[in-house]
Amino acid sequence: MQFRRKWTHQDLLQPQHHWYISKYTNPNVGYSPMLIFKNNIYDQSELAFPGAPKSPDPDYDANFSPKDLLTAALKEEQEVLDFIGRQPSEYWGLDTQKFYPYAYKSGDLRVLRQLQEILTTGLECQQTWYHMNTYHFCYLYDVLVRFIFNYNHDSEAEKHSLLPKLNGKPIMLDLFIRNYFFNTVFLLDADKYNSFTGKEKKSKGYDCPCQFAVINGLSPTHEELQLRESKDYPYSIYV
Repeated sequence: MQFRRKWTHQDLLQPQHHWYISKYTNPNVGYSPMLIFKNNIYDQSELAFPGAPKSPDPDYDANFSPKDLLTAALKEEQEVLDFIGRQPSEYWGLDTQKFYPYAYKSGDLRVLRQLQEILTTGLECQQTWYHMNTYHFCYLYDVLVRFIFNYNHDSEAEKHSLLPKLNGKPIMLDLFIRNYFFNTVFLLDADKYNSFTGKEKKSKGYDCPCQFAVINGLSPTHEELQLRESKDYPYSIYV
């Protein structure tokens, strides 16, 4: 079956930054803080800084919405989890390994369902920015790789129904990962990761919370499944 410079609160109290408070913290302006990625999935203008990775197609850059992609992918993913859950329980292990080649190592169907619910809820949060850890990013990676592969092989009509703003253009997975994932350390096998010293891990940018646990196939605790609230606006502002 085929499925489809960091600012603090004190900085923002200065009069010259009152526009920021209006735009990003006033619930009446229609802005919805939520999951924190490497770059802001809600405001494409924040990718306008020099050196930001771009596609060869300006129309793609102008019309691609990372928020819309994540919303569509997680919505479809619920159907995948429901499909697996309808199968006899003795097949759940093989099914989760097939659909989640990286995330399955850290949890069973129950854990995957929890990650799905937590991320879907966080995506639509209206008030708070949340940090994710390696469990969340690993799950999202499996979801996005499969969704984007299926989308890129869909008919034009199906593409338009899922992401109409893209006008049928294929999604550039590698570009999305570069722009929105801090790293993909969870793709390493345990022997390779465990051979690095702490200094080597830091130099490679492997500093995401829970990365050791995910790579070594440890199931998450209740606390590790949860999103962590950010006390500050998590992105640099370019003016």
